[in-house]
Amino acid sequence: MLIWYAELSSSLKDIIYWMPYGLAAVTAMLAIQFNRRQLIVVVLVNTFSYWLIVQYLQQPLDVPEAKMAFTLVCVFIPCNMVLNLLIKENGSKTLRAFLHYWMLIVQALVITILINYLSVDAQSLIENWFAPRPIDGLVISSSALAISTLCLVIAFVRLAHRPTSLTIGLFFSFVASIFPLAFLDREAISSVFFSASMLIVLYSGFRASHELAYRDELTGLLGRRMLFERLAGLSKNYTLAMVDIDHFKKFNDTYGHDVGDDVLAMVASKLDQVEGGGQVFRYGGEEFTVLFKGKKLDHAIAFLDDIRELIAETPFAIRDKSNREKASKSARKENTKPKNTVQITVSIGVAEKSNQHANAEEVIKDADKALYKAKDKGRNIVVG
Repeated sequence: MLIWYAELSSSLKDIIYWMPYGLAAVTAMLAIQFNRRQLIVVVLVNTFSYWLIVQYLQQPLDVPEAKMAFTLVCVFIPCNMVLNLLIKENGSKTLRAFLHYWMLIVQALVITILINYLSVDAQSLIENWFAPRPIDGLVISSSALAISTLCLVIAFVRLAHRPTSLTIGLFFSFVASIFPLAFLDREAISSVFFSASMLIVLYSGFRASHELAYRDELTGLLGRRMLFERLAGLSKNYTLAMVDIDHFKKFNDTYGHDVGDDVLAMVASKLDQVEGGGQVFRYGGEEFTVLFKGKKLDHAIAFLDDIRELIAETPFAIRDKSNREKASKSARKENTKPKNTVQITVSIGVAEKSNQHANAEEVIKDADKALYKAKDKGRNIVVG
């Protein structure tokens, strides 16, 4: 867009000029709909920063108010963007969220006052520490660049620690917001890159909402809804397996739901290693589904038996978590040691799509029947 900007018509240039505001409105509506504070904060930070650039920076930076505005926006964006990444998402209407919004509003008021009511001390501070254009081609000051770099490093570490669709989007939205500050002299660069920043965070919001609807939070596997969507697009040549953890209810009653959740996560991680083209879904409760697109029954059974054996050979350690919070450090360390191990096994029923099946539900029913046969035969086996 920047390359071809000079050749665009005036109407298209007007659209580009207003685009950050339009994208901000769309993103804000999405954020409110899906209860995402982090998206709302990005909208507020980017919209206010873009407004500052449009309002005060369409003049030489030698003008005192322009220099003050540029300095403040160079600090405002990185500090708030990294803080937004570090504060855990807990909804857009919680007390923490409203405190965050008010903090941004107070910052915006202070920045506006500082720009319009300059003091001699403030101007001297900028000249000494935040003088723009430290080298040819670079507009942002060395100090502001150092602050931005530090914040980007912190944000990247946060991203590497937990790389979700939302954290990835927030990080690259942050990068896009910082970039125009470094090369502000380029015509329309702020409009283009703030639009890019909003598009990135808008897309990541859609991705995060999609994952919330289609991915199981406990196991990280795709859920039943996605399974049926995949099956709806298949007409023939697939094999489907239903996997059930043996004696899971008894295990849950004996050791508690927390340990039961650990078992589900362990089994899911092992099932996800299945080869032969199998894709794993959490069907519900202690049941999982493995789909082999374009594969025959014998092919699927061979790989399912390998994964059944892997699960059975993986010892599961039962840890004593009672009174862990109140215990001393040495006691907690002792409590985390495995007290005993148990064997986790699964039973698997497999069915292949044939002309006798009118739809996917009938294939699932046949796989369920095979699963019951596996349990009747003593469990920890694959029946097709």
